[in-house]
Amino acid sequence: MAAPPPAPPPTLKPEIGPDGLARDSPVIAYTEKVILEEQLQLKKYIQDNYSKIREVEKELENLTFEMKLTAGPKKAALEHLRKKIEMSTEKIRLAKVKEEQAKKAWEAAAQVVKDEEDAKQKLCDDLNHLVEESAATQYTRLEELKKRLESLNPSRASVDVSGVNTIQHATTTSVPHPPLLGSSKDLQSLKRREDHQTQEGGVV
Repeated sequence: MAAPPPAPPPTLKPEIGPDGLARDSPVIAYTEKVILEEQLQLKKYIQDNYSKIREVEKELENLTFEMKLTAGPKKAALEHLRKKIEMSTEKIRLAKVKEEQAKKAWEAAAQVVKDEEDAKQKLCDDLNHLVEESAATQYTRLEELKKRLESLNPSRASVDVSGVNTIQHATTTSVPHPPLLGSSKDLQSLKRREDHQTQEGGVV
């Protein structure tokens, strides 16, 4: 058979009043007192902090209202900046395209200049070559006329053509000016002398 439960401490035993009803236990009364004090402190804490909570709520409402007021302008400003950035990006792209086109045009122009310079140099070389050939031909003819004059008049001093030879040599190293203009005059003078001597021989 199980043992009976232990008896409660004397302090926790309910007091029986004259009417035969159990009175409140001192522990229950103390607990109720403590709970009541806690409730009073909690109410006081709530009252003390309620004003602070209301201030925070008011600030939050004001901030929300300000955000609503500025949301539109800020959104418009952000959209404006975004469009300007897009326009700047497009301008940069077009500028790069123009830069590339200008670079290609410059390279093409530089090539044209080089080709023209090469063509000019070739023409100068051809001209110098022709001058050399012409000078050599004139010198050969002058030598032939000299020999003919010497054969017609052996006692007459021969014409010195060393100066002409020097002029002809100089034409091989420069762009031609009429280098043999003096030689042409000499040829004409020699021809006139030859004709004059021929006429004198016929008269004698």
